[in-house]
Amino acid sequence: MVNLTIDGKTVAAPKGTNVLEAAKLVGIRVPNFCYHQDLSWEGSCRMCLVAIEGRPKLVPSCCEEVKDGMNVQFERPDAREARKSQLEFLLVNHPLDCPICDQAGECKLQDYYMEHGGYDSKMPRDLKVHKRKVVDLGERIVLDKERCVLCSRCVRFCREVSGSHALQFFTRGVTTEIGTENNQPIVGDDYIGNVVDICPVGALTSKDFRFKQRVWFLKSAESVCNSCSTGCNIRVDHKDGVTYRYVPRRNEDVNKSWMCDYGRDSYRREIEDRVPAPMVREGAALREATWDEALDLVAARTQAAGPDAVAIVGSPRQTNETSWITRGYAREVVKTPHFDSRVDGSHTKTALLADNLLRRQDPHPNNAGLAALGMIATGGGPDVGGILDACMAGKIKVLHLLGTEILTHRHDTARVHDALRKVPFVVLHAHHNVPGLDELAHVVFADAGHLEQQGTYVNALGRVQRAQIAYPPVGAARPAAAVLSQLAARLGTKLPEGAGSALFDAMAKSEPAFAGLTWDGLGKHGQPLPGAQPLTVGS
Repeated sequence: MVNLTIDGKTVAAPKGTNVLEAAKLVGIRVPNFCYHQDLSWEGSCRMCLVAIEGRPKLVPSCCEEVKDGMNVQFERPDAREARKSQLEFLLVNHPLDCPICDQAGECKLQDYYMEHGGYDSKMPRDLKVHKRKVVDLGERIVLDKERCVLCSRCVRFCREVSGSHALQFFTRGVTTEIGTENNQPIVGDDYIGNVVDICPVGALTSKDFRFKQRVWFLKSAESVCNSCSTGCNIRVDHKDGVTYRYVPRRNEDVNKSWMCDYGRDSYRREIEDRVPAPMVREGAALREATWDEALDLVAARTQAAGPDAVAIVGSPRQTNETSWITRGYAREVVKTPHFDSRVDGSHTKTALLADNLLRRQDPHPNNAGLAALGMIATGGGPDVGGILDACMAGKIKVLHLLGTEILTHRHDTARVHDALRKVPFVVLHAHHNVPGLDELAHVVFADAGHLEQQGTYVNALGRVQRAQIAYPPVGAARPAAAVLSQLAARLGTKLPEGAGSALFDAMAKSEPAFAGLTWDGLGKHGQPLPGAQPLTVGS
């Protein structure tokens, strides 16, 4: 640790920290445009100038490493005036289109003007430098060159993180601008959406989110992306039960400040073609039913079949809490020997990267959690392949599926469909409609999405991470954990009930893999499983 003083306040900061980050430790918010925690130090915007005792000139705090005994003066009059003047230089050619700018409400230029500006412009309007507006940069990004403050964040991201070099600086002097070579659209960069997140002004905007909502109308929830086993931390921005975007939430141990574009787009899958209510088969078709009707029917058929004729298959997309309840339902309530959760072989790819940055080959968020809970066939019982064989042989009378992955992610789809057709009664927890659902299921439980329930997932790094509720379940949908507890009650056994936080604490007390962890102790960034080996991003 390095000890220094900032505006009379003593600070102890880790060696290698810059002055700008050290100032945050004592509650000082230093204005900046070019600095970003997960990019190289640039020092080009000059908005973070501070005075350091013994130095003849003001220095950019983002590029100044802390040293023992350093005396930094953020509020010295010349430093304050320099920041104000620099802001005026940045605003000289900036367009006055805040009312129609998509960045309004989360624009650093607006914020800093209110904090450090507050002056009248001295620049005649006819002397402003004009640049191209609404520049189409491909399927994701729109560029407004007039709004750009040349902070170089996007350029450094494309150079240092995604490696695409898609965005560059062109020309020199007052006409300098960012763009692509020969004004070509950006292709081949699966992380390009991040440049919108790190743009401090409205120069780079998202085609997907553009003009859909004002950010001050949105509510936010902390969650994790469920599109692969990396479990990137995200912020879910939503309004009235509709998600409008995912934004990466910084977690230095998992995804830093980034997420892939595939995961960014996955919010759409949370709202498309939802199953809003339970359904039961009547003749050749499914019809909506009440929860009591669906639960009573499943309980009766399960009890009539007997343990040896019931098979239960877990889901790597369900939370740890739901999976724990599923295991209890299978082993303690139904007592079936036919139980597994390795639905599609994805558990063998959990740690394997699909690219050179974040995305992994396992498309599910919680195979690692299922492994920690021992959600596999035990005592010589069959795996999912064996369960399908038993279905084909007519030995399974009730097949209870906690997700739709067996219908959508296996390589032998035809075999799966043939096996399910041989089962007299198929129960399926479904979040949205998938091919084969109408034909193969006899009861469909409307499943709450991962944004609609509280729970945890274990990612490929062995890190347990929380997902908070963004909004209530759509329609009459319910979390699978609650449904299984209600089924257990109908079958004469009690399973734990309650919110995800309470279920996690109960699970952690009984499961050695989670020993010592608590919901509150996980914090915003999660905690590693006891005994899990820490890995770095990209390993």
